Amino acid sequence: MCDTIVALGSTTEEGFTLFGKNSDREPDEAQNILIIPREKHDLNENVQCAYLTIPQVSETARVLLCQPFWMFGAEMGANEYGVVIGNEAIFTREKPDKIGLTGMDLVRLALERSRTARQALEVIIELLGKHGQGGNSGYRFKLK
Repeated sequence: MCDTIVALGSTTEEGFTLFGKNSDREPDEAQNILIIPREKHDLNENVQCAYLTIPQVSETARVLLCQPFWMFGAEMGANEYGVVIGNEAIFTREKPDKIGLTGMDLVRLALERSRTARQALEVIIELLGKHGQGGNSGYRFKLK
């Protein structure tokens, strides 16, 4: 599991919000740091996530992502509107009913589709309702 820290602007001397996160991924799994520009998308366009293809939105925000090299999603990232999200693994013995979006898919999709933290939360809730969550997120080792 990862560790994340957030200090809201109301608690810092300079008034800035701080975000920090580590990524407890496999030791030989490279992480890409990439910037994806704001994009307009065609009507009926789809986006390929880790295991599912879902409908794309008409416009996606510019995002900075820290991403396992083999995945669509991201461990953490920020968008042009100042929304920041970090992924935390939760291990469970429950098996998913079906393959769905991964937590990392949700990080990227929420950053691309939101202008506020509240909107990011609403995007994640909507995506979970439509597509569910499930699927292996391990590189060499199957994280179940």
